[in-house]
Amino acid sequence: MRSVRLNFSKTGRAIYISHLDVNRMMTRAVRRAQLPMWYTEGFNPHPYIAFALPLSLGQSSDCEYMDIRIEGDMTDEEIRQRLNATLPEGISILSVGAPVHDAKDISAAQYFVKIIFETDAEASLFCEKADELMKGAELIAEKPGKKGHRKIMKQVNLIDFIFERKITCTGNVVNLQCSLAAGNTNNLNPTLLVETIENCVGIHHKQLYVVRKKLITKNNEIFR
Repeated sequence: MRSVRLNFSKTGRAIYISHLDVNRMMTRAVRRAQLPMWYTEGFNPHPYIAFALPLSLGQSSDCEYMDIRIEGDMTDEEIRQRLNATLPEGISILSVGAPVHDAKDISAAQYFVKIIFETDAEASLFCEKADELMKGAELIAEKPGKKGHRKIMKQVNLIDFIFERKITCTGNVVNLQCSLAAGNTNNLNPTLLVETIENCVGIHHKQLYVVRKKLITKNNEIFR
């Protein structure tokens, strides 16, 4: 038995598939692909599948990761080809190999965010104000949290979770490239960042596209 890490992309209409449904889809896919999966033991054996940092609904990604365990000597390339033959449009296995990092080592994610406004003036104003706000010391947002067993809304300073950012404007389109906190401890969704800035500026987008490009570890390495 060996551990195998699959790097897959999620694009097009597939961005509206929830993580729970992706899990079910992948479970069916490995069975249809007839991979020699290692099964868990106990009363309800099932193929071992584990995901690293599931993606938010409505976002696309080039860096989704799923770990499986294989018995036998099937090659990585055969695993990739077999799975791609069974997966739906928008989900594609990019590479297959041995895991390098532990999912608990993920500390950041790099995103490309495309924000479309009604007018050039709105986009220009948002770009200018967003740059000022992200350079500042404080950008407060409300995030769901817990106090004991109770769910509460807590205030957080988003500046603490923004590691890198570059923002530009062309016409009515604002492009934001950013590296944000991600992982089990701290996690900043780029959608929350955009919405918080818009609430401060008083301007709201017409369309928003988010692509997760890379996952970064605590040692500043690309997660693999």
